[in-house]
Amino acid sequence: MTNPSDFPDVYRRFIAPIRAKCQRTLGRTDAAEDIAQEAFVRLWQSGPRITKETETRTIMSWLYLTTTRLAIDHLRMKRRHVSEDELVALPGGVSAQEALTARSHIVALIARVERDELEAALLVRVDGLTHPEAATILNVSERTVRRLLERFDEQSASLRKEHSS
Repeated sequence: MTNPSDFPDVYRRFIAPIRAKCQRTLGRTDAAEDIAQEAFVRLWQSGPRITKETETRTIMSWLYLTTTRLAIDHLRMKRRHVSEDELVALPGGVSAQEALTARSHIVALIARVERDELEAALLVRVDGLTHPEAATILNVSERTVRRLLERFDEQSASLRKEHSS
């Protein structure tokens, strides 16, 4: 069981990056804040056991995967467009325009692709994570991440082709 006295420190340490991740995916919306908060509720209720010895990577991976899944669920329900003005600064050299383009494709592809492909696309293309980082969060190999992104790209190319003709 999580020690209740450790949770406030975990919240303070991780809320800013998790909030930023949600805003990258959903824009500066109430939904982004709600999803960030919901992730911490779920962390408290059913996340990995938190102690002073729990690795930062374990907690961050769990929060990233949980917020990615919550964001996908929200996008599937809302299919909302986000403007470049709503996006926040991105890590890993990903420009706001690149993230906006990737996110727009993700929204259009939501009905067409599998959840694991969407998760990989959000983590790599929107959050700017490397393949090894995404593999750790998704608990799969780097090769699997590459395959998921290849399938996502095939669906994306097919969608672009359909819209251009």
